[in-house]
Amino acid sequence: DMTITEICDVLRKELVNNCYEYGFVVDGKTYKPDMSNGFDEEYYNLAQTISVVQEPFVTMQEKTGTCIDAAIVMKHLLDELSVPSKIWLLYNPKKNKVHTVLTFEAEAKVVYLELTPQSAKEWYGKELVFTDACEFCQWYEEKGYEVSDVTERVFVGERPMFLLEKLG
Repeated sequence: DMTITEICDVLRKELVNNCYEYGFVVDGKTYKPDMSNGFDEEYYNLAQTISVVQEPFVTMQEKTGTCIDAAIVMKHLLDELSVPSKIWLLYNPKKNKVHTVLTFEAEAKVVYLELTPQSAKEWYGKELVFTDACEFCQWYEEKGYEVSDVTERVFVGERPMFLLEKLG
């Protein structure tokens, strides 16, 4: 069995060393937010209307993806290594913000590794180790998030309804 560190190194090698950027690809065209003026409304509207959950190989080839796409690439790599993983939706009702992350199991622990492209979270790229999934959920709930396991609701090639429903 691989150690937590070895598994995290595989994930970081793909998502960090390859300098993934935030955005999405539809029909071969790449869309990235222009954050030079703060919030990119046009990008946000496109993300709400035309983006789909990308095939992991598209994300890996284009080096562009959203938090969902990063989670799918991680799940793809973990599945190849036979490492159990889950995809979680984090929803902050106060800020009406959503985020998708992945956890995996190794060494009888649950590990969260934030690898969303261009994430500003202080724990980006650092493995956070929890006793179990409940402890992981509580950690985010204490930050004001509703946490739900959406592993079975994420479908490659489809709109991310599990996430869009929360945004209304």
